[in-house]
Amino acid sequence: MTVLYLIDTLEMGGAEQSILEIASRFKQFKPVVCHLYPGETLKSAYEAAGIEVISLNLPVNSKHKAILPELLKIVEKYKPVLIHASLYRSMMVSRKLKRITGLPLVNSFVSNSYSTARTSKLKFTTRLKLKYYQFLDKSSAKIPDVYFSNSASIARSNADALHIPLKKILVIHRGRNIERYAKVTETQSQALRKNLGLEGKRVLLNVGRLLASKGQTDLIKAFSNIHKEYSDVVLLIAGEGAHRNTLEQLIEQLSLKEQVRLLGNRNDVEVLLSIADVFVFPSYFEGLPGVIVEAMMAKKIIIASDIPESRECVDDSSALFFPAGDIKHLTEQVKLVLDNPAEHVSKAKQAGLIAAEKFDIHNIAKQYEQVYAQYIRS
Repeated sequence: MTVLYLIDTLEMGGAEQSILEIASRFKQFKPVVCHLYPGETLKSAYEAAGIEVISLNLPVNSKHKAILPELLKIVEKYKPVLIHASLYRSMMVSRKLKRITGLPLVNSFVSNSYSTARTSKLKFTTRLKLKYYQFLDKSSAKIPDVYFSNSASIARSNADALHIPLKKILVIHRGRNIERYAKVTETQSQALRKNLGLEGKRVLLNVGRLLASKGQTDLIKAFSNIHKEYSDVVLLIAGEGAHRNTLEQLIEQLSLKEQVRLLGNRNDVEVLLSIADVFVFPSYFEGLPGVIVEAMMAKKIIIASDIPESRECVDDSSALFFPAGDIKHLTEQVKLVLDNPAEHVSKAKQAGLIAAEKFDIHNIAKQYEQVYAQYIRS
């Protein structure tokens, strides 16, 4: 039975990577993934996992009347038993597609799109635009049969913003393949250290899109203070995004070009984690942060912003926290770990245990298939 996934692009985002991890482990259903707009960094990874990808590559400003005929051709060809859409633009067009086809429809909540934490930092005109998008979202929010939310905090936030009954939203966490992090060899770790010129260095690692909301500006400012006392420490930031130029300018301004490295998109995050002494996550708001789950599976010492989404992954027994945006507190937490890392190893081990229990990808995939089967029957 075919499930048709609709998503905006196949770039290196959390939603895109989660679909790949989950759908590649289905036993009852065959996933077919259609991305509407240009951007296919992960396409080869999907195809290598045996998932067929349809690249419409339509202009980003395409109207629904241009998108729907293409999607109807795909429905006619593949005859899916269910449609599952993620990210705003794909979800909105999927609701019109359901009205036409009558197929069961799942939409995914992957971030607190309308939360105060996000809107309070936006310009007035941007907030107005977001309000308009929220109005459109709310006006068709009753159409999907069920919503998947990757965290309870996101479920509550979107239920409130879109007037959706909480009982219509199922919380299914993002998962990862724990074996991937256990299989990294010392040879791989040493080769990466050598390749990046990190012999004799301690590593702070951050992974995420380069966006203002991810807090990487705060992290670099904190690191400028840390580096003055710990000259053997470097900061690696893996990811790409619209905030790159801003971060590059800040690194230049603080004379940190040798100590802070923007690595761009990487497909070896598990190896990067193996060489990290500390994983730092300074985000202001999230979906369920999959990169924290990865750091947990790699049994790393984690320092995270104290936001609800982080707390759904780790707690005080398995991570250190600081208030989002508090550079001074962030600096202090990193120094605390650097001064005595052995004192915090127990937190890293506990994070690994929690990850194995809550975020094993095989269990997550099973939950998806169980819900799909339920809605096809009904």
